[in-house]
Amino acid sequence: MSATPLQFVPFSSSMDGTFWSELSRRKLVEYRLSEGPFDVGAAYSCGSAAGLPALANLDIGSFGHASGGLKTPGSCPLHGLLYLPNSLADMKKMDKSELLRASGERAWAAACDGGALKDASLLNRFVALIYVDLKKYTFCYWFGFPVVRLPEEVTLAKPPQRLGDVFDDSRLTCLNTAYATLDTPEKRAAFVVVPLGEEVQIRPLEELPTLVADRRPFYLAFSDPSTSPTHPGWPLRNLLALVVHRWGHSLSQCSVLCYRREARHGHVDSSHSLILDVQLCASVTAKGNSAPMYVGWERNAAGQLGPRSVDLSASLDPARLMENALELNLQLMRWRLAPTLDLEAVASTKCLLLGAGTLGCSVARCLVSWGVRNITFLDNGVVSYSNPARQSLYTARDCRDGGRPKCDAAAEALRAVSPAVHARGENLRVPMAGHSVPAHAEEHVQADVRRLEALVAEHDAVFLLLDTREARWLPTVVAAAQRKVVINAALGFDTFLVMRHGVAHGEAGDDSEKLGCYFCNDVVGPADSTRDRTLDQQCTVTRPGVGAMAGALAAELLVGLLQSPLKGRCPASDDAEASGENPLGPVPHQIRGFLARHVYMTPTCAAFPMCTACSRPVLDEYARRGWEFVLQVLNDAAYLERLTGLSRLHEETDLDQVWALSDSEDSAS
Repeated sequence: MSATPLQFVPFSSSMDGTFWSELSRRKLVEYRLSEGPFDVGAAYSCGSAAGLPALANLDIGSFGHASGGLKTPGSCPLHGLLYLPNSLADMKKMDKSELLRASGERAWAAACDGGALKDASLLNRFVALIYVDLKKYTFCYWFGFPVVRLPEEVTLAKPPQRLGDVFDDSRLTCLNTAYATLDTPEKRAAFVVVPLGEEVQIRPLEELPTLVADRRPFYLAFSDPSTSPTHPGWPLRNLLALVVHRWGHSLSQCSVLCYRREARHGHVDSSHSLILDVQLCASVTAKGNSAPMYVGWERNAAGQLGPRSVDLSASLDPARLMENALELNLQLMRWRLAPTLDLEAVASTKCLLLGAGTLGCSVARCLVSWGVRNITFLDNGVVSYSNPARQSLYTARDCRDGGRPKCDAAAEALRAVSPAVHARGENLRVPMAGHSVPAHAEEHVQADVRRLEALVAEHDAVFLLLDTREARWLPTVVAAAQRKVVINAALGFDTFLVMRHGVAHGEAGDDSEKLGCYFCNDVVGPADSTRDRTLDQQCTVTRPGVGAMAGALAAELLVGLLQSPLKGRCPASDDAEASGENPLGPVPHQIRGFLARHVYMTPTCAAFPMCTACSRPVLDEYARRGWEFVLQVLNDAAYLERLTGLSRLHEETDLDQVWALSDSEDSAS
């Protein structure tokens, strides 16, 4: 029978996500422009499942640790050198043969000086050539696993045998037990198996010279990463080179045990390991050469010698990672709890927050938690020293040097919370009904009104979170004219109101079923409430928990509204059964909370025909006259009462009764 050439299964590099993440961090913080080489480690196992390639595993533990890589029972180390070229052009220019030779010489030095007999893992080396693009989070990499290229083919005297066909159950059990006592990866890399009657012993590789000299039978054994039924793994190549180098002239044949193990039904099975009868050549180097040649560059997916690439931008960019994590939390709701939840409608909604105080901060944080991606803060105040304790988007640093503009500080803080959010600030004062405008300021105020109108048009939902009642009037009129969704929130000392404004069906539609707005509950027009106020009236005096509760409910009210096919025209309901189409339950018109009694109420109010903000006379006059109408209201709030007919109502009704029925509030956000 002619001798059969012995073929080997090469290593296949395998890097998990933690390896790429740590490599990116080290490239940015530690390695910078240095190209290396840097010491890294990998690991392979003799316990891979059938059909898997011979994996060389790298993970976060690979950096700075020769025994890095995924640890499994029976794992063994590979020692590597990492090169990090700073461009693809530099990577192409690198002398690949020289890199492989430099790594291979380290293994060969251990074979020559006897270090490999004490630690056979020193024969298992690799070189990693990786270009890291930190902007795109793409990696171009090429691994080489250098092995000595013997001048003559290593052949098999006979076909490979399964260990189960050579060893009986007693010897198999004895071998598995002895292997389990090898307590370090270095000892498992290579060892000697010596038969003793019906048993076997595992001896360290250091005893190989004595066994060869005494001509005692033995098996040269190693932990084999290969799962091939006929071919051993890559580590055997350098192990055989070591044997040839030391005993090639006196040892022409060697029995090799390719040890493999797997757990079956709670027991370790190694019967699928291979026994090879290997015919050795006489020398490691060809005539005329003093140093061995090395091979071992990994092939790519096309089966050719060349690099591979991986694009991890979707998983490694911190902003994308945060976005994916938030998306996962939201998607989990749809798995079982709310399968029909329309998260896309929520994420695509552009929200305009008028007011960046206690309510504005609370609403914004809750909207981000729901996956809203576009949030604009409108405010003209600055962060004061009393704000950070109650307003969650500010810190003490925002109060220094007179205070940062709230709109800018809030937007920046929100982007820091979630980089995927497009948050911006608009430093704008909302013109208020009853606050007269001097002639020299009319042009500036008119520009503010136009900017407010444009912002409302750009967004899908408007949150009214302002400090005073009259500040809510103009945004209410503008949003009603543009038929935008409006969520209003106002605070008292231990009470709060959260409500949505009704949305008209159309220009000439039937609005008889339209829900009321914030001003529909009042029979008096908005007026200047800031004049002659004491300190406790100038500041927002509420129980600390009220703002967070109202802010969360305001955001939840919008999300619930977006789940309805009617959106802003969704009828009010507090009947869970009647709102079966909405996965989040009924969508009320108003939520009134009383913290002193821990009571919620959800009343419904129809649109008031004499409302000073959303009634037809007001909207028609606003559409016809525009800025002139707004200016007249700013200078004379009583004009609204005359326009809507409230003044006649006052004349026909006892004034004390009118004020008793009023739903005006002195305190807001």
